[in-house]
Amino acid sequence: MTAVGIKTLVAVAWFTFEPGSAHPDIIFSNDNLTVTCNSYDDRVVLGNTGFSKGIHYWELSVDRYDNHPDPAFGVARLDVLKDVMLGKDDKAWAMYVDNNRSWFMHNNSHTNRTEGGITKGATIGVLLDLGRRILLFSINDEQQGPVAFENLEGLFFPAVSLNRNVQVTLHTGLPVPDFYAARHPMQS
Repeated sequence: MTAVGIKTLVAVAWFTFEPGSAHPDIIFSNDNLTVTCNSYDDRVVLGNTGFSKGIHYWELSVDRYDNHPDPAFGVARLDVLKDVMLGKDDKAWAMYVDNNRSWFMHNNSHTNRTEGGITKGATIGVLLDLGRRILLFSINDEQQGPVAFENLEGLFFPAVSLNRNVQVTLHTGLPVPDFYAARHPMQS
């Protein structure tokens, strides 16, 4: 199947951030699509939709990035710790990134340091393919590092951790990006 085929066969999901499950320091705006934090410590917010099958892709635009913080983007279980960086516990799989490089983190294990960071205006992509049981990331439409995590099973919620130096806006309902669709045609 062609890259066009995968884009037409994959149902897209629309979701927002979920105030009810977020750390109380998270500040919501823009109909729960934009978040920041009132703490210098990392705080976690989840999406309001969980995924257990299919291919899902969403993006986060960096609206504010001051003093070189390390926001983290990925997926988590509903009971993830909300007062530490995403990926510090065994309930989250994340990429954390600064202005120069990124790392993948799960259960406080840091792997795959990759050059290339973020600034204000950057776009982070998160692709969760539960058919292949993988998670990967992109920055500004370029895959960031290798496949970040494999053998994923269960229910996963989109997740972000950030502090007061970062503000991001969520973009959902997006098709699978070309960099992935072209290399991974839909399995029949």
